[in-house]
Amino acid sequence: MKRNIAKLGLFLCALIGVFHHSFGQLRQLSVNRSDYVSYKQQNINSRVLADTLELPFWDDFSLGTLDSTKWESNGAYVSLSVGVGAPSLGAMLLDGTKANGQPYSTDIGQVNLTDQITSQPINLSGLNDEEQGTVYLSFFWQAGGKAEIPDSDDFLQLSFLDSLGNWNVIWTQYGGDSIQAFQQEIIPLDGIYLHGQFKMMFQSSGRLAGPFDSWLLDYVYLNKNRTVDDLSYPDRALTLLNSSFLGKYTALPLYEFKALSDTVLTSINNQFYNLNDRFRAMEYSAEIRDKDSQEPFMVLNSNTPFNPVPLANERRDFASGVPTELVQQDREEVFDLESIVYLSSGDDYLIDEIVNGDTTYFSQVDFRINDTARTTIPIRDYYAFDRGTVDYAAGINQRSGMVAIKYHASSPAFVNALSINFTNPAQAGTAVDLLVWSSLDDEPVFAKEVIIQPKETLEDFTKFTLDTAIQVEGDFYVGYMQFTNDFIHIGLDKSNDTSSEVHYNISGSWAPSEQVIGSLMIRAHMQTEGPLPPETPETESLIKAYPNPVVNDQIFLEGDVDDVKLFDTFGREIKIDINEAENGKFVNFTTNRKGVYLIKAWNKNSPQLIRILVK
Repeated sequence: MKRNIAKLGLFLCALIGVFHHSFGQLRQLSVNRSDYVSYKQQNINSRVLADTLELPFWDDFSLGTLDSTKWESNGAYVSLSVGVGAPSLGAMLLDGTKANGQPYSTDIGQVNLTDQITSQPINLSGLNDEEQGTVYLSFFWQAGGKAEIPDSDDFLQLSFLDSLGNWNVIWTQYGGDSIQAFQQEIIPLDGIYLHGQFKMMFQSSGRLAGPFDSWLLDYVYLNKNRTVDDLSYPDRALTLLNSSFLGKYTALPLYEFKALSDTVLTSINNQFYNLNDRFRAMEYSAEIRDKDSQEPFMVLNSNTPFNPVPLANERRDFASGVPTELVQQDREEVFDLESIVYLSSGDDYLIDEIVNGDTTYFSQVDFRINDTARTTIPIRDYYAFDRGTVDYAAGINQRSGMVAIKYHASSPAFVNALSINFTNPAQAGTAVDLLVWSSLDDEPVFAKEVIIQPKETLEDFTKFTLDTAIQVEGDFYVGYMQFTNDFIHIGLDKSNDTSSEVHYNISGSWAPSEQVIGSLMIRAHMQTEGPLPPETPETESLIKAYPNPVVNDQIFLEGDVDDVKLFDTFGREIKIDINEAENGKFVNFTTNRKGVYLIKAWNKNSPQLIRILVK
């Protein structure tokens, strides 16, 4: 089977836990979802499953979660950010990973059926003769989106369950070389499918070895009294998450927020899509609220008419007014803001029938649910570019490799902690170095070894407090260095692209992130007051090691040193030559391998551990 060679090269480098000897750029990785219970899953699983669903069946996935009352999923999940130009906010994503985020196979050449999503049973029995010829299913699909484009022999297919219990393939769409806009299909259902336990199943086929060959599914609608030309809906929908009015930032420390000027703040951007075949006068509103109290913080737009009037099937970007006088100077406690954009479009429940002026509706189809978009903006003690949603993971597979994210402090402040979303539960217990840089041209101004901790939900961050607060001003960088050739999985949020702020170092020099699009989920916690001096400094017994980083495989230990041993990051002792010197000892060791090493030095039976870097 002929495959795309360039994609295969990327694929070889991105495999997790298979070919760790293949090093390269910062890579996008899959996410292990099954070992965590997502707060979204907790929400949706609390619903009571009906025995059989009734017509009409409709789902546009705009709630951002898989509705288990409508679907059973094997590997597929809802994404609010991977689709490009979707009919409404949110789409179902199918690719080459299981529900737990792991590949279906470790065989890099294996191609077969991958994710599937199956409807719950739908009652199509009891239709009269006239209605039986009017049952149609419509849906939108897209190949790739912000994920990987399927190859020409990959496909998405639709199957129906007939009255004899057999699955029959009804429709198949093959991949290609470029991202296509969402396409709509409409398919009739004939007599063999009009039974009381009807099901439909969407299934993808592609590489089984990771988050590749991706398909998106949206706006699934099954009902009677339709025709083959019934491709419009009395629905006007928002299609995007709200952009942040803080520009590229999705969270700011309180002191930074209070220092903002109106030139820093930006409008809130979104997009609407008129799914109807008629023009429709509409209005929109945009507000910033205190999330807890829902008190308006600032009204940017109130029932502002779209001008010109939206045309039939029109998609249009729009922007709110620019926030001004946003800062409340009396705010001394951290809080959360919420941006809210909503359409006044006249959308309502789907009409069942109108008799003598009385209208009845289908309560299971509420076209208003996609008219509102909400985004939380934390004003707390940290900078963030991510929204807290884990779409994928990203990482490098190089021992002593480093990843850094650039933030900017408008005035002198102090980094006191880092929060990181480590997504792979199997890596709990793995050590990494937390690092802070004033400039990537210089050595880190702070380093601390920490252990990746277990956590309960995929969205959880682990907060690591630094030993001391590190002063920064202007641009500064936070990140980590790893001690393993395995990928360290860091959460990747695709809804906000700040890849220009990410750099990585796997060969002694820094490079910008070019292949991983999104926001890496590493946050910098800040304080405005300087650190307190240590209560009881113990300088007399300290053993100092320099130069560090090491030059010419020789390091000087200053202090009263009785014995010395050297270990690599795997705990293996390395042979060294120790020579006496005034006020200490010279340690000579021979290694051609760059990386981090551990010196264990004794002073009067008291050991001291010193980490050194060989560049």
